[in-house]
Amino acid sequence: MPISPSRFRFARVQQDPLLAILQRIGLATLLLMIVTLITYIGRDGYIDQEHPNQSLTFVDALYYATVTITTTGYGDVVPVSQTSRLLTTLVVTPVRVLFIVLLVGTTLQVLAEQSRFQLRLRRWQRDLEDHVVVCGYGVKGRAALDYILNHDENLEAVVIDEDDSALEEANQINITGINGKSFDTGILAAAKVETARIVIVAVGTDEQAILTVLRVRELNAKAKIIASCKEESNTDLLYSSGADEVIVSSSSAGRILGMAAETPEAARVVNDLLTFGDGLDINERRVTVDGEQIERHHKETAIAVIRNGQVHRPNDEACSVLKAGDQVIYIDQTTEVSDETSSPA
Repeated sequence: MPISPSRFRFARVQQDPLLAILQRIGLATLLLMIVTLITYIGRDGYIDQEHPNQSLTFVDALYYATVTITTTGYGDVVPVSQTSRLLTTLVVTPVRVLFIVLLVGTTLQVLAEQSRFQLRLRRWQRDLEDHVVVCGYGVKGRAALDYILNHDENLEAVVIDEDDSALEEANQINITGINGKSFDTGILAAAKVETARIVIVAVGTDEQAILTVLRVRELNAKAKIIASCKEESNTDLLYSSGADEVIVSSSSAGRILGMAAETPEAARVVNDLLTFGDGLDINERRVTVDGEQIERHHKETAIAVIRNGQVHRPNDEACSVLKAGDQVIYIDQTTEVSDETSSPA
């Protein structure tokens, strides 16, 4: 079942149609009050056919203004003096025309806005493929997406979150957001999870993470799913649900804190490695031919080799000769190391 278009938060969204309607209602009310005041001030030039000997009250003036500018025109209150007829011709009639244009224009604008939105939505979903979906745009989700986009700035991304303020932050960096629960099949389908390359699951609770991973894997058997959890005891559940990698945020942060207490300089280097583009960076490359050298460039420092899903150290005998398909994990020193991390302990 398709989700409501109101859940989508496109980057650089045009003015809200509801706001435009409210503005036009305000303008229509102003026009009505202008005609009412003109009629009431010149009430001596008007006659109420039901009470020809009485001057118009303010309610009579409001009634006349309403039936006049809406072109109803019952004819029970009419201008009879030269001045009131002149005002009706030069002021009330143009206001009547403006009022009609206002009503028709509002209807057309709302229809046009909705039509443009539907066209944009269909075009966006049609072209969405090989993208990244971030479920949960909190601190972890933002950091993960920043890292991915720093490696590939052309990669399109979609954010799913229940907080409108988080989606607004995503819009500010030209990322489209969808308001909803990340484990809702309809929400995931709207984000085109079935064609996504990477899915980051960084939701608030481990229970939501497990449900989300199950739903994502049900919709997409090939996507790379990276999930974050708080409790280490839930890692097996996430792996069995279909996650490719599980990061335990609390224990990882705890290890760095412990390292900072015992070996602060080492912790500073680790923190630097986790900050892309600032000093040392951890990166990877895939070996394309057998016999390739483990260090192709003098600024690459290999720290691991992944072969058939197994992690090997660079000096392991099994990895003395690289094979096509191996992945070399290395420290990239192409960026200049900051003074703080390069200073001696």
